[in-house]
Amino acid sequence: MLDVNQANQMLDGLGLDKKDSEGYRLRTDGKGRLSIVITTWGGQFIQFTRIAEVIREQWKKIGIDGQVQEVERSLGQKRNAANENQIYAWQNDGTDHLYTSPGHVFPADVVNGGGALYGQWFQSNGAQGKEPPTKVKEVMERWKMAFGVPEEEQVKLGKEIWATVVDEVFMIGVVGLAAAVSGVRVIKNNMGNIPARQYNSPDGKTPGTSRPVTFYFRS
Repeated sequence: MLDVNQANQMLDGLGLDKKDSEGYRLRTDGKGRLSIVITTWGGQFIQFTRIAEVIREQWKKIGIDGQVQEVERSLGQKRNAANENQIYAWQNDGTDHLYTSPGHVFPADVVNGGGALYGQWFQSNGAQGKEPPTKVKEVMERWKMAFGVPEEEQVKLGKEIWATVVDEVFMIGVVGLAAAVSGVRVIKNNMGNIPARQYNSPDGKTPGTSRPVTFYFRS
């Protein structure tokens, strides 16, 4: 929910109460306008750039200069890995397969934009990168623990992970259950062997998880 008054109060309370002639907030270090770059990847199924441009227009209302920068995907991945992005836009495809691909839930690797140095620390068991804050480490430890416990405990740990991620705002959600990712399936009603539910995961190459080679048209 966009609450301009509350957002302005929070930003003012952080000391970002000075603005330039165009109404944009000024940095507290005296180095000009407060600007945040949102990196998007071009040529994707979801129009991340257009979504980010809507956010940029909303940020204007609270004095933040959002700059949308679209790049080619492999270049974007390299920038993420090099810790060169401020914010990057992507779908939250980790919600429904936490234990197989957690990179969009917490910084589990260097590519997915959650913090390359934290991801490097996680992958190297602390030998490289940068030690993350306590709450991030708690999530990492719970995720590791889940692979050596019974299913009931694994589910409990998953819920605890998500409670922390949501409360600490590891990522900023803007659209929920978008049909483009995991919200809606559309099938013809004269097709057979279609499962009532489908697991959505890039690891299983959805819709490959439902074995499309077994689908058929009813006569």
